[in-house]
Formats: sequence, C-alpha cells, structure tokens
Amino acid sequence: MKKDLLYIMYMGGPDSIEGIEEFLYNLFSDRTIIDFHVGGLLQNFIARKIAKKRSVKVAPEYMKLGGHSPQLPHLKKLLKKIKPEYQRITGREIISSIGMCYYHPYIKDSLKELEGQEFENIYVTTMYPQYSYTTTGACFDRFDPLPKPKGNMIVKKYWHMNEKYNKCITDRIFSAAEKLGKPLSECHILFSAHSLPEYTVAKGDEYTHHINEQAAYLISKTNPKSHGLAFQSRTGPVKWVSPYTDRELKRLAEEGVDNVIVVPISFVSDHIETLIELDEQYIPEYKKSGLNIVRIESLNDSDDFAAAILDVILN
Repeated sequence: MKKDLLYIMYMGGPDSIEGIEEFLYNLFSDRTIIDFHVGGLLQNFIARKIAKKRSVKVAPEYMKLGGHSPQLPHLKKLLKKIKPEYQRITGREIISSIGMCYYHPYIKDSLKELEGQEFENIYVTTMYPQYSYTTTGACFDRFDPLPKPKGNMIVKKYWHMNEKYNKCITDRIFSAAEKLGKPLSECHILFSAHSLPEYTVAKGDEYTHHINEQAAYLISKTNPKSHGLAFQSRTGPVKWVSPYTDRELKRLAEEGVDNVIVVPISFVSDHIETLIELDEQYIPEYKKSGLNIVRIESLNDSDDFAAAILDVILN
C-alpha cells in the first residue's frame, strides 16, 4: 500500500509541572512571537527571568489541568481518528508526525526522525487556522531550513475559511444557544481571539484580517442578535491588540447584555486560555451580574473536527 505523511506543527505546551519553565523560556525568548526590542542577548535574559517567575505563578493552573497541557494528548487522539478515514477515502496509508515550536516534540527532533524516509504525498500544516508570522510563520521558520523526508510536498499555511471546520464551530454555537435556552436571535456572540503585540499588525500581519474574515462568515451562518470581537491572553511589557476580552465582558455586563456566547475563535483545543482564563477567571465574573453566558465547547479531538482536518489537507 502506498504511504503518505501528515506533518502537523503547533505551539506546544509543558507535559509536566517541571517543564513549565522550559516552555515559557522558549516562548518569551522567541523574538518572532514577542519582541521586547532590546536585542537578542538581553531578551534571552529577560525571558529567563519571566519564565522563572511566571512558572511558579501558573503551576497551580496546570495542576488543575492534570499537571500538563492537554494540547498534545488531544492532537494525538485527533490524528488517530484521521488515519482510518484517510485510508478509506484514498486507498493509501497515512502516518502522522508532530513538531512543536516551544516544547517537546520539537520540530527539529521530529523531522530528524523522518530524515531519509520516502512518501508519495507529504501534507504539512499547523493547528493554527489563521495565519500570523508569530505562530504559523514561527513554525515554518523552523521547518523550512531543515532536511525533510522525500515526497510530493503539499503545504497548507492557513485554513480558517474551510467550510467543514467552520461548521464545527457553528454547530457548537447553536448548541451553546440551546444551553442558554434561547434562540440565537436573542444571543450576543463574543469572539475571543488570542491577542498579539500591536506592532505585528503595523507590520502587515494577516492574523487580524483572517480573524475578522472568519468571524463575519460565522455571523452570516448563525445570525445572532449582536456580536463583537475581543482579544485575550496578553502578557509581557508591550502593547497588545485590543479590545481585551476581560474588559469587553465587563462592559457588556455593565450594559446588561444577556445571553452571551463566547467563541474562542483562534483556539482549536482546550488549554489554559480556555479552561482557566475564560472558564475560571472571566466568565464567572460575568455570571455574578446575574446574566446568562456560556462558552462553546472546544473542538479538541472530536469526530467532526477530525473530518474537517482531513478536508483541509485533501482539498
């Protein structure tokens, strides 16, 4: 049987409490994702200080998640679901490999294991639906210079407008409205995206354009009463793209906006940003106002998301 390869890249996350500091250092020392504008050596020094201090602060949050990031386990389960369906559709076997930017398995290490192997087709993508040079770009900056397996390379650098992927989200928006006990025509959708430093937008990064494009498409498919977009997960001594999700939720609560559905539009799997930042820090504060609010379920390793990723690589 002919064999193909699916090579998936992503951010990565610590697999233990002890791994948090390594993960955070790699993150804050990468001048692609966040540039402190102080030079490489000084940024590394600052990153070491931030990682050491912040690892202690976020350790209790990771303990709530079982002592590790759920990102990699979800991805492994997702890829297992793709394999039999790919074989049914194409008649070919597919194997998968994962490479992460900021924690194990690193891109350089997983590519090293594949060096010299041959495949008919090699699908390369990331788990970032929208493109940013700070995320997808950072992955390919690591991927491009390294030796690779041989085969017909098919690269998908973004897939935020894939119909099956967006149907995964719209289905969950309708389910969220059912949880609220309201029709979508009486609901407010708040899209929450991971923020980026403002200077990335000034450089012409495509991320915010892709977020707005996808949000508009989702609104056209759901027709809520109202909607908005905000950004979360800012950190470090730079200005970030706003409005900020926590402040936007506070504003909506003060205005008495009821039946809010939070859609983490840039996150495909649960992590601290959804399970802690949204579910434990932001949303409970909104509920204290006596208003209805719910977050849509994350895609994680669901069957429909596996089908969507298969559609992304094949079409």
